[in-house]
Amino acid sequence: MKASSLLPLLLPALATLLPAQTPDHLVGITRVTPALRHQSHAACTILNQCMLPGMPGSVGLPAFVGGTAWNPVRSGAWVSNGLLIGQYDDNCAVMCPPMAIPTLPAGAFVTGLEYVESLDQLWMIDSQGNLHFYTNTCPPNPLGVCNTGLLPTAIGNVTSGLAVDEGQGLVFISYPQFPGGMNRIVVSQIGAPCVPVANFLAPPCFAAFGPILGLACDWGKSILYATDGASTIGMNYVWAAPVLNVVGITCCPPIAVNEPMIGLAIRPGRETSMGQPCANGSCPPCPQVHSLRNDPNLGNLAFTLGLDQAPAGAFSWMLLGNGPCLAPGVTIAPLCGPIYTLGYIGALGAVPTGGGMFPCDGQASFNVPLPSAPALAGAVFSSQCLTLCIGGGVLGYGLSNCISWELQGN
Repeated sequence: MKASSLLPLLLPALATLLPAQTPDHLVGITRVTPALRHQSHAACTILNQCMLPGMPGSVGLPAFVGGTAWNPVRSGAWVSNGLLIGQYDDNCAVMCPPMAIPTLPAGAFVTGLEYVESLDQLWMIDSQGNLHFYTNTCPPNPLGVCNTGLLPTAIGNVTSGLAVDEGQGLVFISYPQFPGGMNRIVVSQIGAPCVPVANFLAPPCFAAFGPILGLACDWGKSILYATDGASTIGMNYVWAAPVLNVVGITCCPPIAVNEPMIGLAIRPGRETSMGQPCANGSCPPCPQVHSLRNDPNLGNLAFTLGLDQAPAGAFSWMLLGNGPCLAPGVTIAPLCGPIYTLGYIGALGAVPTGGGMFPCDGQASFNVPLPSAPALAGAVFSSQCLTLCIGGGVLGYGLSNCISWELQGN
């Protein structure tokens, strides 16, 4: 695996800020089944939903329990039904089996989850106002805890969601009044997350918008999302310490009211692909599939791109371009086809592809640590793999597909 800091390569390219290659969307665990729901706030539609093996539902537990956090290192969702925690991929395959949380105090429930990229930590808020910090491992190992002072009140206030803006260093904790009072959101700073510095009321989208059950933050766009389980609201905000101002909202009407979400996170957008693989000389005609191994979230130091089903026993480079893959590309002899990473920035490699049992069992990984740099949010880049084969004294070249991907702060 070849590692390289991308920051020196990206700074000259900031002038090219293009739309996302594929849109991100909301995800959340549901209360009854339970399931992992993928939902578009932009289109107000459910994209997909799958059952979570081994995770019990939350029926019979208080309405405020549950949480969801997206882990970009493994491209999976940490979810909790209020008592157990587990991790699942997009299609609900188990990545970390559901387990009890030994540091959860007696009588307390999980009410929110968040993954913090810059610290590589999983955070959890409980119903007694305790903010817990864990390693992003299976099982999560406790690192510490502090109390926010957001205790349950006689009039029904209790914590119910957690989100972090890593760009501006803000922590959001929803503290609504159950069963149908005001939706207060408390703000602290990431350096002292248990010391509230501000609070505000979430503007209602609909007269029937209930208590918040989950929060998610797209800090690259300064949008805080909330759900009451059936409806979602997107709040554009401006932080002018010590005041957070909501400057615009978007609303989605209730969806699947009988299977409410009890947690919320943002599933990052994925890459798009262009072009076909090719090979010449001593390189066999392999599929040469280039893709993201995980998610391009800012602060993800483990961000990795990969090449699979490549020629065995060869050497591979990953070409980087400023902006998306562009057709028709440029063909340069003696290469077998076009290079689509125009606005060329540089290359990572060479990485040996290994393999050897079969002609196309080679693979390569390229680690590109991403900084927590807010200015890079929304920047789009392209990458394509070039392979050099040496067989019988004859050179050969292979090219993979080209992929476009966006740096995201969510």
